[in-house]
Amino acid sequence: MGLLDDLEKAATIADNLKEQVEDVVDFFSGKSKSSSLAKDKKTRAFAAARFYLELDGQKVGVITSVDGGNFKSEPIGEQVGGEGLVTRYPGRQKFEDITLQVGASMAPGFWKWIKASIGASPERRAGAIVTCDFDGYERSRRTFSEALISEVQFPGCDAKAKAPALVTVKIAVERLDYERQDAELAPMEAPITKQKMWLPRNYQLTLEKLDKETTKHVVKIDPISVKQQIIQNPVGREKWPRIEAGRVEFPTLSIHVPETYLKPWYEWWKKFVGEVEHDAQNETTGSIVYLASDCKTPLMTLGLSGVGISTITFEKHETTSEALRIAKIDLYTESVDFKEGKGTEG
Repeated sequence: MGLLDDLEKAATIADNLKEQVEDVVDFFSGKSKSSSLAKDKKTRAFAAARFYLELDGQKVGVITSVDGGNFKSEPIGEQVGGEGLVTRYPGRQKFEDITLQVGASMAPGFWKWIKASIGASPERRAGAIVTCDFDGYERSRRTFSEALISEVQFPGCDAKAKAPALVTVKIAVERLDYERQDAELAPMEAPITKQKMWLPRNYQLTLEKLDKETTKHVVKIDPISVKQQIIQNPVGREKWPRIEAGRVEFPTLSIHVPETYLKPWYEWWKKFVGEVEHDAQNETTGSIVYLASDCKTPLMTLGLSGVGISTITFEKHETTSEALRIAKIDLYTESVDFKEGKGTEG
């Protein structure tokens, strides 16, 4: 038995050496080993490193993060007769909203979808979230249809910020399917433009009825969220609920200003709120421009209409504090429009 065991071990070692020699010969002869690599990948677990978004069959850009997009059903309990047991079965299928975080280098079709949603002209899109491994091979995809944007959060602006800025987009889907890549694996056909570094400290706030000297001292703007109400519409015996677009909700704009430069803001509040002169002629319009690293090229612009001041909040006074005194000012907006700039081109 000992001799037979030794012979089996020797045969196994010989087979392994043969495979290694064949791999070396293929490498130096210029033969591609992508087919064998792909074949091996299909049976192995993987760590997802790259994600990209498709809309209507076109790649529109890489994604920094993806969350949600889960398949759900709420169990329904039914008690029959006098039995103590409750019979359960799954209810109508549901699909969680998909939350994406993206940079500025998305394709124009993506920004047009956002512009239409914010402009109260929502568009339905079909697409997919494609997952690739470290080598760029597609491993799986979640395909959606009849999708509407339910929320767009533009990044806040902060003069002290160093981390890159990202736009967060939440997508409500009517249908969602999952597909694993079981066909012959192949790396991504064409490279997708990498996301450019976009810092939230590069911005410009303008309010028409306040001079530039006043608005240039704004040191921080909180994130700006525009929400589209999504209405669930279950129909008859259909297996999934339909979704319909509702009202668009525009945000309160919260800005932060050193107390040294608070006077013109307080004068506006005193007249607009304190003296109850809150008619349309005392409202203003304006814009927030997100700038590229050169502080000149516009990445995107948010147009603000029907802007009025509502609240001024002071920080807590503490004898031990050494921070600069900053006041928070809340401005309501009646509408926001979106415009992509040249800096968003890949």
